[in-house]
Amino acid sequence: MRLLTAIDSIFRDRQALYEQALSGPGLFSRMVLLFVAASACYGAGMGSFRLFHPEYFYSDFEISTASQQRVQGKVLGVNVETHTVYTQRMDPIPGVQSIRFNVTQPSEPVPVVSMGSEKDFGAIVLPPCTQLEEPASWLIPLHVAWKTPLLFMLTLLVCALALYVFNLALDARLHFMPVMNLMSLALAATGTMLFVALPIALLFSFVTESYHFMKIFHVVVFGIAGAFGVKVLREGLSKMAAERTNSIRPLLSAWLLLYCLVGGQIAWTLKPFLGTPYLPATPPFRIESGNIYVSTFRSLGQVSK
Repeated sequence: MRLLTAIDSIFRDRQALYEQALSGPGLFSRMVLLFVAASACYGAGMGSFRLFHPEYFYSDFEISTASQQRVQGKVLGVNVETHTVYTQRMDPIPGVQSIRFNVTQPSEPVPVVSMGSEKDFGAIVLPPCTQLEEPASWLIPLHVAWKTPLLFMLTLLVCALALYVFNLALDARLHFMPVMNLMSLALAATGTMLFVALPIALLFSFVTESYHFMKIFHVVVFGIAGAFGVKVLREGLSKMAAERTNSIRPLLSAWLLLYCLVGGQIAWTLKPFLGTPYLPATPPFRIESGNIYVSTFRSLGQVSK
């Protein structure tokens, strides 16, 4: 109930919060707690995608034969209990040896026990030891629940000194604690918007099997939530630095640019948040080169296919 009351105050009574940000003690801790609770709830909802769909999301496959022939096709479904992968009906393939899933990011080869048909589908039976779903998938929402607030809090920690110095350099002249209060208020606003989107995220996580659609969906939700946080940040700057209105726009731009650049890199470091398909498990962390912006543009290309 207190969480809902605090969320309501973000939407209804921000003017009082801006006044507290200038001099009121305790605002930073309250806003951080609100943000952590709200964003953790959304993170758990984001991680539920892999929980609802524990299959490895095999999209396509390549069959190898004894004569080095390669036959590719699309995966239409998986029966975990019978270790059967369903495809479009295919002509008999002599000398089948193994199958690899996801042609663009090939899995390890798996021996094929038999190939046949069930109703109007082709059926490829794999050995009983073949794992076709995520082990301990219930852990994934828990991992993402703490990684989501950690992402924002680490970004704020890394950027705190620079944010304060930008404030001085661009002549806003706020003291350090009011700057941190204002940033925590913007984070709390972002978290509240994420929280209200949680039921929608859960619905789409349950009914959608497209990893790339869900990835873009969450980017859009985070974008909307971030835009609301920016609105609160701009309002707060206008209120707290009212005598220096000329410094508000460049200061806000500098803060956002720095926060987005650092936050994007930290997000990449803390990934996965959804769990990349075609991999046998979703680890808590997967550190590799690259950045979130390139990955997002690639997913936009995949959604359109």
